[in-house]
Amino acid sequence: MIVKWQNHMQNIFKRILQIRDKYNSLIVFDSRLIKQNDIFIGIKSKNRDGNLFALDAIKKGAIFAIIENDKIIHDKVIFVKDIQLFIKKFNQFLLNIYNGKIIAISGSVGKTTTKENIFHILDSNQLRTYRSFKNFNNKLGLQFSIMNMDIKSKFAVFEIGINAPKEMDNLIKILQPHYSLLTSIEDSHIGNFKNFSDLFANKIKIFNSKRLIKGLVNLRKNDFQLPIKISNKVDLINLDNLKIKIHKQKLFTISFKYNDHYKKIYSDKDGIFSETAVLSFLFLNLFIKKFSSKKFFFKEAILDSRGKIINKRYNNKIIRVYDHSYNASPHSLKKQLIHFDNLKVTKKFCIIGSVKELGDHTEKFHRALLEDINTLKVKRIILIGEEFYKLRTLYKTLNFYKSYKNYIKVMKKDLEFGKNIFVMGSRLNKLDKVIQNIC
Repeated sequence: MIVKWQNHMQNIFKRILQIRDKYNSLIVFDSRLIKQNDIFIGIKSKNRDGNLFALDAIKKGAIFAIIENDKIIHDKVIFVKDIQLFIKKFNQFLLNIYNGKIIAISGSVGKTTTKENIFHILDSNQLRTYRSFKNFNNKLGLQFSIMNMDIKSKFAVFEIGINAPKEMDNLIKILQPHYSLLTSIEDSHIGNFKNFSDLFANKIKIFNSKRLIKGLVNLRKNDFQLPIKISNKVDLINLDNLKIKIHKQKLFTISFKYNDHYKKIYSDKDGIFSETAVLSFLFLNLFIKKFSSKKFFFKEAILDSRGKIINKRYNNKIIRVYDHSYNASPHSLKKQLIHFDNLKVTKKFCIIGSVKELGDHTEKFHRALLEDINTLKVKRIILIGEEFYKLRTLYKTLNFYKSYKNYIKVMKKDLEFGKNIFVMGSRLNKLDKVIQNIC
């Protein structure tokens, strides 16, 4: 029976690849996202039974649906006994037949932008490259991206993320990357770990791949004692020590010194994105020695709410919103605030959301952030979130609100004043709702 089951799966795998090649189909878990000739896989979770949406997916154009409920009968329904085992085996099948190199990217901040940027760098150098979907970086998201990967690409870039111990072990066991990058290791998401050393020890398990050729980690703490030894295949850097210099020409020119050699690269953006350019260059240079282009940051790498500038019309004027509302860490928030504070634009103000998932360190980090915020040249500051609100008596000149809903009720006076608005904070603050109300 086991042999028959394995042969059955192998036949389905081959059929999926044939359909993907013929129709450019996607494998989809959510029936609402089905397009013509896509393939639906029904997954059962605690809150939702995807098997029950198989017929709906077929009505919307799915070429067939793969489910584990044998009571749903249709000529376009394929039954498998265990959908999770099917997904696991299909992932293994694809990774085994893939002849390209796999890149894994993780870190406390900047994972998605770095992943997108590396894709654009490789693509601009005529290297056929696949990258994982959006910020789909947990186990299911990784499996989804593997099932949709371009088997004919030279490189496949995957973002992986963890929020708890042992998660990295599971992700690396699935992916087994050839090259791995940690964009940074910071205190964001530390809440589920014992301390920073425990967080660090779990993050660097990204380098435990059996196929690892080279890796790079950016660690901003110069005085940090490594809790465990890092593989000699992995280079350790601190971007803050590179003395990065930027000046504007047609593109931004970035110069820095690394390993006693002066380097010069180019970027579409400055600020924190110049660090992404340098990190991308240093990482890719570990295994690619010659590039046809010296541009190492592409504006297309910035997805929604991760640093895009949005023009919003309010009454008879245009307000520029510097939208970083997707997420924040204490370090990235401070960096972006300093950059905005130094911008030569008028009528600036900041809407800052609290930083989540800091565990027992929450108050310490928010006190430190308030000290930094209080030194800014920008004086119109809005602070949103319980973590800031609890400290409101410390700084009487700042404006504190428990939630975005409280602020929206009174934000009109700030909009009358402002022309350039900086918005950043953890996404649980829902600052995107504030941006939506600028109209």
